Amino acid sequence: MKKSLALLAAACTMTLALSFGAAAESTGKTDLVIAMDNDIDTLHPTDFSTTVEINVLNQIYDTLMYMNPDGTHEPEPRIAESYEISEDGLDYTFHLRDDVTFHDGTPVTAEDVVFSLETYQASEYQGSQISMMTGVEAVDENTVVCHLDTPYAPFLQGILSPYIFPKAYYESDPEAVATNPIGSGPYKFVSRTTGSNIILESNEDYYRGAPAIKNITFEVIPDAATTAIALQTGEINFAEIDPSVLMQLEANPAITIDEVETSGFAYVSMNLEKEPFDNVKVRQAINYAINRENLVAVCFDGKAEVNSNICAKHRFGYSDDQMQYTYDPEKAKELLAEAGITTPYDLGELLVAENYSNMATVIQNDLHAVGLEVTISVKEFNAYLGDLTSGNYGITTLNMSLEGDTQSLEMAFITDYIGTANNARYSDEEMNSLFDQTRSETDTEKRAQLFDEIFEKAQEEAIYAVLCNPLTLYAYNAELTCPEFALEGNYFVYDFAWA
Repeated sequence: MKKSLALLAAACTMTLALSFGAAAESTGKTDLVIAMDNDIDTLHPTDFSTTVEINVLNQIYDTLMYMNPDGTHEPEPRIAESYEISEDGLDYTFHLRDDVTFHDGTPVTAEDVVFSLETYQASEYQGSQISMMTGVEAVDENTVVCHLDTPYAPFLQGILSPYIFPKAYYESDPEAVATNPIGSGPYKFVSRTTGSNIILESNEDYYRGAPAIKNITFEVIPDAATTAIALQTGEINFAEIDPSVLMQLEANPAITIDEVETSGFAYVSMNLEKEPFDNVKVRQAINYAINRENLVAVCFDGKAEVNSNICAKHRFGYSDDQMQYTYDPEKAKELLAEAGITTPYDLGELLVAENYSNMATVIQNDLHAVGLEVTISVKEFNAYLGDLTSGNYGITTLNMSLEGDTQSLEMAFITDYIGTANNARYSDEEMNSLFDQTRSETDTEKRAQLFDEIFEKAQEEAIYAVLCNPLTLYAYNAELTCPEFALEGNYFVYDFAWA
């Protein structure tokens, strides 16, 4: 579920765009083919929920602010030309550029920005990013003010996420925005063939300069081995790859590999509305039953950091003092006995999407070792998501990213997000209250203490069985120039060029 932004500074980008354009002319290459491991479900600018959707939307839309990957990783203006924060920290004023147009030629106005932010905030999928905003208004055609009821230091981190889209188009045909998106970004939507590909073309009127890459094709290739072969034959030029093919691709000098640290996590989710997962001792037993070190070695070829905490170790709010689950099958058996579970015990189906079947097999073996049996059920990705979000499952394993400020992790825990990112279907008033407090607390030390309570509670109640923080692995043609992948590994083709 990715929604963070990272692009080069505006001043640098124009220089890069010009030099990239020259390079593209000299080689004659202006097309790019990118592999996606799953098909998208939607291209809606606010109601998306998966990484593959983010990767396409990032090319079509722009945002008020972006994350500069120059080493400082500070939010900087994008559609906004400048911004100011009031002395009391309650008002954020954004002054918009006057040269930004949507793909249909209409200018981007403050009214469009207000509508986009309000729609984004109302989204059950993405709203947490700017949930602290109490209102937004257009002061004039090029000025927008966001109001908060209490100072919130990470607000600029949240404002990196909402895509800006045309109000008139959305209101004229709300369904069309999901299938025929219009943004103000460097690429225009051309077509989509379900299950096959998505085609974009360059926005030659883009306010930062026309892209060097003129045509993008996103090809749906679910199989990791097929993706690796296609990279080597040149059928595709860029892909996020599975660790299982890393060694093969590293041996090929025509392929460049980049490893990117993220806060995403691999985990086991148990439906707390169903037996026996409503029993905390069963959930704790499952946490102790899993050999995370082995899973990282087998499923990620070591390209992940073992971590049973939903908060990545480099993220605000994490502490080494917070509880970690270790591999202890005997402890798991003791807890199952205390829970009244007589083994062997059938947990039913371990539901997974196609690309998580290897992880499911490792977990199946670990559970079997403590007397818990599961039958792996593999579904096509979007069908799997439907079952996951509707609660039509007992136990599953997958990867998820909840980016931006640590506040975004509330989506995995609070009641309002049952049916979206709260896959455990967990509801607890104390947890809801703790996240309410972190949202309004301005003292950094006190906020860290609140997150400490949250993650200790999450671990003690074993709400999830978090496994590790995987690296994102990108492989691409060595003749393709790709700047640093900053902030959660998001990429922007505008900054790519053929050498």
